[in-house]
Amino acid sequence: MKKIVFFNNKYINSKNAFISYEDRGFQFADSIYEVIAFINNNFIDLDFHLRRLRRSLKLIDIKYSFNKKNLQKIFKKLIKINKNKKGLIYLQISRGVQPRNHSYNKNLKPTIIIYTIKKNLNENLDKLSGKKAITYPDLRWKRRDIKSVSLLPNVLAAKAASKKSAYEAILIDNDFVTEGTASNIWIVKKNKLITHPANTDILKGITRQSIVKIIKKEKLVLSEKKIKKSELFIADEVFLTSSSSFVTPIVKIDNKLINKGRIGKITYNLAKIYNSKFQ
Repeated sequence: MKKIVFFNNKYINSKNAFISYEDRGFQFADSIYEVIAFINNNFIDLDFHLRRLRRSLKLIDIKYSFNKKNLQKIFKKLIKINKNKKGLIYLQISRGVQPRNHSYNKNLKPTIIIYTIKKNLNENLDKLSGKKAITYPDLRWKRRDIKSVSLLPNVLAAKAASKKSAYEAILIDNDFVTEGTASNIWIVKKNKLITHPANTDILKGITRQSIVKIIKKEKLVLSEKKIKKSELFIADEVFLTSSSSFVTPIVKIDNKLINKGRIGKITYNLAKIYNSKFQ
């Protein structure tokens, strides 16, 4: 069955979705993206995603206007055409095409691609399972708050995790935890939830924002502060959050068990509350 994608304002066969060799997203990673989970046309945390998309476009000076209603129409049409009931929407916008030059022209026409990815989200919703992680040096640039496609350090870290049969690599910068290759990292210590502050050192994750709201609603204790690498190994609980894996318990880091390899109570309860929005 052929796959249809939305490419530069047209619905076309994915096999015909070619970008120019001079597209700045291809040559310079001069591009931003978003990944949005969906179940039966319910787009999870859509407003958060669109807010971050606008912010990323503004911060790197890409001129592209959109509105929620029109994007939803595109998403729903792709879901219908491709017969996807659940999965992920991938949206990427590059600055556009021009002869290779580090400096960019001001009036470029952005390249836009939107497509669906089939994913069995029930794996994350029906049964929580504890995962293994490794620690790995954070080699990224200093504006990690921008959701750029410049992901080479993440790719290398993720491959290092894969080689050790780990689910995620927890990135370490000057002996402090920043985030995962595709997730935000949380620890629980003495019933206090701790995660890195939302500054330029990390991406302000969408699921992270939802979990912060839940924590406040449930009147739990939250501390947004830097976490030392050593604190990971003495935490009562560790979990990660992301738009594609939701709330995922981490029960082993660098071959050291967390909470004796068991999923913690706070992690379990947060996952249960968050997952209820998918019902």
